[in-house]
Amino acid sequence: MPSTERTTMPAKAFSDLGLSPTMLQAVDDLGYTEPTPVQAQAIPEVLAGHDLLAAAQTGTGKTAAFLLPVMDTLDHARRGQGPHVLVVTPTRELAQQIDDVCQSIAKRTHHFATTVVGGVGYQPQKDALRRGCDILVATPGRLVDLIEQGVADLSGVQTLVLDEADRMLDMGFLPAMRRIVGQTPEDRQTLLFSATLDDSAIRGISDLVHDPVRVEIAHKGTVADTIDQFCLPVSLEAKNALLAKVLLAEGPGHVIVFCRTKHRADACCRRLRRSNISCAPIHGNRSQNQREHALADFRDEKVDVLVATDVLARGIDVSDVRYVVNFDVPADPEDYIHRIGRTGRAGEEGWALTFVTVDDVDDLYSIEALMQQVVPLYVSPSPLDRGEQPPALDPNRQPPSKGGNRPGSGKGTRKKKRGQGGGHDRGNGDRRSQGSRGERGGQGGNGSQGGNGRGGRGQASQGESRQSKGRQPGSRQRTQSGEQQDRTQRETGRQNRGNAGRGDSNRSGSGRGSSGRGGAGRNGRGGSQAEAPRTPSKHTRHPGDRGGRH
Repeated sequence: MPSTERTTMPAKAFSDLGLSPTMLQAVDDLGYTEPTPVQAQAIPEVLAGHDLLAAAQTGTGKTAAFLLPVMDTLDHARRGQGPHVLVVTPTRELAQQIDDVCQSIAKRTHHFATTVVGGVGYQPQKDALRRGCDILVATPGRLVDLIEQGVADLSGVQTLVLDEADRMLDMGFLPAMRRIVGQTPEDRQTLLFSATLDDSAIRGISDLVHDPVRVEIAHKGTVADTIDQFCLPVSLEAKNALLAKVLLAEGPGHVIVFCRTKHRADACCRRLRRSNISCAPIHGNRSQNQREHALADFRDEKVDVLVATDVLARGIDVSDVRYVVNFDVPADPEDYIHRIGRTGRAGEEGWALTFVTVDDVDDLYSIEALMQQVVPLYVSPSPLDRGEQPPALDPNRQPPSKGGNRPGSGKGTRKKKRGQGGGHDRGNGDRRSQGSRGERGGQGGNGSQGGNGRGGRGQASQGESRQSKGRQPGSRQRTQSGEQQDRTQRETGRQNRGNAGRGDSNRSGSGRGSSGRGGAGRNGRGGSQAEAPRTPSKHTRHPGDRGGRH
């Protein structure tokens, strides 16, 4: 796939980009004063009819970068025909946001746009397609359904826009995308927008563009310089109660909290409501009406906090988000970039706070390796109970090299697989029992009751499987009498399964006292996790360091 890279001097005004007077009026309607870098580089190329491969930081005006030039030269479809422009995007929220911008521009251009997404009834969408439209905004799954039902004719598409293409691939939409593209003419103009243009991110669809112009505003792992970042080390047992305290200390107004799973997001909302913080969940289990209602209430400041999952990290486009809280550290470092990109958008200032437990340290290092910068320690405006043993993070550490060693360890950064022990309890809202994860060593501190070792399958931890040398006080040790008791329980188990279950627990080392990889557990006494420094250093700042913000 040959491509052309061009260097374009940033335009100082939209009038320098070649847009028509009508479109410049639409720009004024949208409230834009000067083009963002992606708009300055993409708009002239789209107006010239070139295919485009574009990567930019989230929140930099990508939607206007393709809608303004496309609609500026777009013909009007006759009744019952169209669309002439097809925009495919991964989520319903993104589709709605694109439609909102499209409708605003259409007040000047008089184009007609239709949006088809899942989660709502088919019949209104079928009726709209039969009436015809100039622009169709769609999610892949619903559009394929309508194609198969014979009501979506894409033979007249002149311009195809694949928005958040890398995200669609991550969500498994490659077959649907190819099915959709196969319904469009070969001589179409194709505009592909992605968070990154790495081959690994857009492999499988890069052949859809022909001799494209590359517009790369930010490379992979780049965070907008309008966003300050902080991390807060916290013990596992203190994490749930700490969120509400942080929100109340910093002010809960217009904040987005990210969790790893839908169940954890719902549980988080319940805890915040008990603290009299108004909030609304938004995730894949919510209906389209519920999600739209939550976003509308958040925009209108009827609720203070929006609690979301990673599926929607790119689909929330709300201005003036004061700060973002990562209640759970994302397993994928790229998701971290998209999460915190919900604040500090379009030149606004914002900040992000990430809770880090002992189980999240490796993920934090992976994020720092991607960004090639260290996330400073957070200093609260009021005292916070971070628990007995929050993980120790060296405030003077250096960011790991990409694929290199993490600070204080001889091992490279590693991404945990979902479902393995030692990670977050992703299926439940509250963390009840979990073995901790420390540095590989010979000590097996007292973990929380019921906590498993790193494997999470009832296996004894590395420290627990060794002799008593290096064992913490109070750790269970296997004795001869214990083995006899096990044999007795196995025999009795044929008559009483419950006793056998307890015997298995003793044999496996998964009862009280097991720990992950020899590190101290929640109530561990090994002292391997020191209290994180509270004094400011070169990597310890407070969100208020930027003027004019809490």
